[in-house]
Amino acid sequence: MSVLHRTPLAIRFAATLSATALTLSLAATSHAQAAAAQDTKPAAPAADAQPADQEIVVTGNASGIRKLEAGYSVTTISANDIAIANPKSTGDLLKTVPGIWVESSGGVGTSNVFVRGIPSTGDAPFLTMQFDGIPVFGTNSPSFMDQTALVRIDDTIQSVEGVNGGPASLFSDGQPGLTTNLMLREGHEATEGSIKVSTTTYAARRVDGYLSGKLAEDTYYMIGGYYASGDTVRNAGFDTEKGGQITVNLTHKFSSGKINVFARYTDDHGEWFLPFATNVPGINQGTYNQLNNNTRYLTIVTPGTGPNGPTEQFDMGSGRGWKGVIAGGNLNVNLAPGLDLVDKFGYTNGTLQTTGLVPAGAGAITVASALAAGDGTAGQTTVQTIHTGQTLAANDYVQQFGAWVIEKQLNSVTNDGALTWSADRNKLTGGYYFSHFSSNDLWSLGNNYWMQVGGSSPDLVNLNNSGATTGGFNIADFGSADLNAVYLADSYNITEALRLDAGIRWENQTIHFTIRNDGTAGSSRNVSRNALPWTVGLNYRTTRNLDAYVRVSQGYHMPSFDDVRSQIGNTGPALDDKWKVFSTEVGLKYHQRGLDLSLAGFYDKVTGAVYNDVGVPPQVAGSKTWGLEFDGSWTSDFGLSITTNDVIENPKTNSPGDSFNNLQAVRIPKYQARITPAYKVTVNDNTSASLYATFEALGKRYSDLNNLQPLGAYQTLSAGILVEHNGINFQVAVDNITNSHGLTEGNPRFLNTPGAALPVNRPIFGRSAKFTVGYKF
Repeated sequence: MSVLHRTPLAIRFAATLSATALTLSLAATSHAQAAAAQDTKPAAPAADAQPADQEIVVTGNASGIRKLEAGYSVTTISANDIAIANPKSTGDLLKTVPGIWVESSGGVGTSNVFVRGIPSTGDAPFLTMQFDGIPVFGTNSPSFMDQTALVRIDDTIQSVEGVNGGPASLFSDGQPGLTTNLMLREGHEATEGSIKVSTTTYAARRVDGYLSGKLAEDTYYMIGGYYASGDTVRNAGFDTEKGGQITVNLTHKFSSGKINVFARYTDDHGEWFLPFATNVPGINQGTYNQLNNNTRYLTIVTPGTGPNGPTEQFDMGSGRGWKGVIAGGNLNVNLAPGLDLVDKFGYTNGTLQTTGLVPAGAGAITVASALAAGDGTAGQTTVQTIHTGQTLAANDYVQQFGAWVIEKQLNSVTNDGALTWSADRNKLTGGYYFSHFSSNDLWSLGNNYWMQVGGSSPDLVNLNNSGATTGGFNIADFGSADLNAVYLADSYNITEALRLDAGIRWENQTIHFTIRNDGTAGSSRNVSRNALPWTVGLNYRTTRNLDAYVRVSQGYHMPSFDDVRSQIGNTGPALDDKWKVFSTEVGLKYHQRGLDLSLAGFYDKVTGAVYNDVGVPPQVAGSKTWGLEFDGSWTSDFGLSITTNDVIENPKTNSPGDSFNNLQAVRIPKYQARITPAYKVTVNDNTSASLYATFEALGKRYSDLNNLQPLGAYQTLSAGILVEHNGINFQVAVDNITNSHGLTEGNPRFLNTPGAALPVNRPIFGRSAKFTVGYKF
């Protein structure tokens, strides 16, 4: 919910937890009303002016429904909300969706996203990213890829809708977690656009813009994008983030509906940040970087050629980069009174590359310890840096870092067609979803180099680096899959105030997978899995301003290519079976004038989850999570507003007989809290200034099943100012004002750091500021 409702300063910070439901509902919206609302969607500058009780959402349902009448958890984020949130990455923006915990400290191209208290070992297995209802890829959980890696936020985004579980498991790719739908701007009769330039205290530069308007009679266009370059808060000494994208969206309206098609080309990369030894003396946890010009270019075994293949030099500064096309379209047609057709089609093709310095071994050790352990050459008594020629002291620290390179050639084709029949009290939808997707991977992991840890520009050192160009985990694999699903959803008004929603889906996923790890023909496996997701919900309007709801759902997470790879040669529990996600949620929501309140309780149970981290034996376990969420917003008549989103939950691993049964679930905090006060001063109709701040508190987490690696609780404070005058706007946004050093990730390959080694962790980014000047017309 917006912090400053119906003003240009609409802030949405959602701290929450796991389950739930921001909306409830009662009397059903007729299909005609929903269609009319979609056809008259306002142009970009007016989007934030839509009253909360009239806002239409199209995610998690067949044909559009008022947000207050949607009986499931749905969050809407406007373009102004995005500007105020000032996200450093797409994953960073997802923190504004209730029920989501995001580890966005890995950089602009990667995030670990945890949904509704559902644990995982990283990436984002319970997240689907969409453009106008079209998934960007057919599956959501390959290694070295979360779907935020394929998405860059820019000014071509009109708004974002996030649906947490519930009916989302029926539609599209059947996501039982979070479905995040990015709605592209569309052209209208009037020509509109914006341009803005931004810079930061860490020398990053960016230009954004878009232009939209009328192309011909009943035909409209939008074109826009960005170009960016520069370093990051963790200064590497060169431009680690560089690239841009361009998006085109065309819309044509006709008497019985409309069609739109879009295409987005992205060529952008940013550094992949990894854990380091945070306790080495002199290290600034908020700005330290193991990557610099001394450690940037490294020679390793060529990916996909086997552990003893040829060698090749790679740029470790390339980080996580996406170069490819995401395209698609929507067809909406009224076939007859009460009968409507919606068809959504999508295409994705490109290359996702990941390169980075991954900590090896148990942690950082002193030079003296390395020499005593025999890590140098015979008789070696001192250690020197390779590029600078510095002789390190005996108590200086060194560590091995793996130069990892992963290249994924991705392809995906999807289509989702549905017919909706609407009668007086009933709306019935039947549909068919198809997706074909593939990922052809080349991996080169290991490739360990000894490096200095600490100092202003860490360097390679002359210890034994023979492991850098031999051995390691070097594979080529080729996976393709087909997902076919049919679904049926019904919404029936039992009375004027009470509505029943129910739906069921049948789906089949078939995977063909081949792995090659020695440059010759390898092993293959074919897997076929069926699932039957369903949902049932009741929505009751107790009074005009108070809604109550209850919903029970069951969804499934289908196996990924990595699960199939792990199953090859495995004699233990099945690693490539489907996961079951059962969820119950009940809530109340109150809305009147400037006050919006939501209280929701939830319970989630996951069965058959596979904890499959690179370099760690896979483990099958489940989880149980209950929680209570409060989401509130108050907007005054005199410029002051306050938003708060809070959650308390009890996420537990559920694996009877194992040592970690009933321990706190991996990487999920027991509480999150965010509060954002804001104050807007309006000088006249054309001039205003807004001040805002956000305080965030996060509970303790553990990076492993056995709770051996704690990640402590921490707090952050951010603030900013936005000034607008006659279309010109100026914004200053400061992140992490107090320079908090919260930790977000440990080292799953070494749970007990032995001896004098200093363990590795990945802290959040230190204090930084962003300055933006723009013009809207």
